Amino acid sequence: MKIQRPGFGLPLRLAEYNWRGTGHDDDDRFPHAIEDFFAVSAVTLRERRMLEFVGQITDKPGWWEKIKKDEIVARWRQEACGTEQQQQRSSDHLDQKSFDYCLAELHDKAAYLQRHGVVHVLDVKITVVKSDLDLTDVFWTSLKSAVLDFENVPDRCKDWHPHTNKQVLDLLHPSLFPLEFGKTRVLSDSLVPLEGCVEYINKGKICPVPREVKEKRKVHMHLMWDNIKFMQAWGSFQWLPSEIEFHQNGKAYIASYVNNLHPDQHKDTYRVLETAVDKAVPLWNECLSWFHSRSRIEDRHIGIEGLVPPVGSNGETDDDVDWEDPDYDTWVLKQQPSAVKFASFDAQAQEAKAQRLDLRTRFSEGLQVIFKLANVVLTPENPRYDGSNWHIEGCLNEHIAATALFYYDSDNVTDSHLHCRQHVDAEELRDQCAQGEGITMCKMYGVNWGGSAVQELGKVLTKPGRILAFPNVLQHKVGPFQLQDKSKPGHRKILAMFLVDPHVQVLSTANVPPQRRDWWAAEIRKVELFARLPVELFDHIIDDVEDLPMTWKQACEAREELMKERGAFTAEFDEIPSEDTFNFCEH
Repeated sequence: MKIQRPGFGLPLRLAEYNWRGTGHDDDDRFPHAIEDFFAVSAVTLRERRMLEFVGQITDKPGWWEKIKKDEIVARWRQEACGTEQQQQRSSDHLDQKSFDYCLAELHDKAAYLQRHGVVHVLDVKITVVKSDLDLTDVFWTSLKSAVLDFENVPDRCKDWHPHTNKQVLDLLHPSLFPLEFGKTRVLSDSLVPLEGCVEYINKGKICPVPREVKEKRKVHMHLMWDNIKFMQAWGSFQWLPSEIEFHQNGKAYIASYVNNLHPDQHKDTYRVLETAVDKAVPLWNECLSWFHSRSRIEDRHIGIEGLVPPVGSNGETDDDVDWEDPDYDTWVLKQQPSAVKFASFDAQAQEAKAQRLDLRTRFSEGLQVIFKLANVVLTPENPRYDGSNWHIEGCLNEHIAATALFYYDSDNVTDSHLHCRQHVDAEELRDQCAQGEGITMCKMYGVNWGGSAVQELGKVLTKPGRILAFPNVLQHKVGPFQLQDKSKPGHRKILAMFLVDPHVQVLSTANVPPQRRDWWAAEIRKVELFARLPVELFDHIIDDVEDLPMTWKQACEAREELMKERGAFTAEFDEIPSEDTFNFCEH
């Protein structure tokens, strides 16, 4: 057996050559925000309002029954549409045709929920999938119980995530003890078993530093081959996934250790995480099956004519129009295209020839998953969490295809949302724009002339008992929240799981032995000679040993380096859309 993975016997850039955009052919990986700089069509303000309305309704308890009650629907219609005058003054309101479309879509989503147990939201070309489980479900109670071992530790042992003002408590984090090229040992001709994995500590050979780590790579802006940005897409580190295999009955089991989770000391946690994988796979199937446009608004992909308001017959030109005049804004709102005739999700999928994905069948040999557990902890002295920055998950080293987020516990905090945005094909929008229509197009799509080619699609409520899944082409950030009762502490607890693209198997914990010195020391302590030593003397001996597994201090230092490296990459990645702007100048 000879182990070869990207960065170890194979080039890191292996996946660069085998994407055609679907992820459904045998040799076709899933799209990735970094690798492909995935760009989609712009979404009008009206359609984003439709997405928001559908999201709000599907957050209501028993919404699938309420949509059948005429009096409730009539109230929703009044709230969403307002009066005709309100529709003409504000983009916050739907017109009647758009509301009718949303209502038909809600009935379709209710039927889909009945069949598949999930709801698609913010579903234009990319989709976010949500599923709600009753909080009394044994899965949630088991998960809460499993994390107690990580929470009930002395304060000195708590791992507060760096630079979070002691608000984010890491219970299980992949940035600790990751693979570090040039330092980490990898088995080249065998696998690390789950049982007895600690016996393999310090075995293997040092993983060399791939040349790609030192390279800058080209990223071509979507369809703009003369506009090139160089950036560091790979880093010196890689998060280590666990190998997931499937029993004959289709149930998942963890076949290699979870990084930083001792398999002997936390057997119950392993079982809970296996159940979490079983719950995540159907949602990953849903979000990775859909990379096709779902049109709700008419004339979306063709040139839009007549968007310049009439300016009289006295020779006025486009430049004479007062674009800041409220009457002009009212005129633009009247020109907003309305909803098309409704087509069900299944009908649109069939028309787009979308192929339904089944990860268990398609990749029956197994998957790779990265696990993370974190609590956001607020106190009367520290009562507000400001949220996170826009990001995608991981670098190219991990080849993360999709994320699943489990919101399993919350107490004394206000509602929070996951905000989502996407990179937009600005050139396509420019091609739709007739002469003199640039400012009108900006207002219709809610974008800024000269602004970065990104659009915020909306936000999804992250309430307890909810599971969210989405592909790793969708930039996202956690919205702010705070204590409800400022005199008491509060928290929000999250399990995050990242699916490595199964087309691109990366180095995992089946290839990299555990790197924790405390695990190794516990094994050494079992040897009779060392077992008889006083604790102080034993610890002194362990501390003096060099070239052995990482200490906690060394791991924290490596994490700082990883965060610094990825922070610089994220900043550079965020600059790329600013190179591709909404610019409607005529040449």
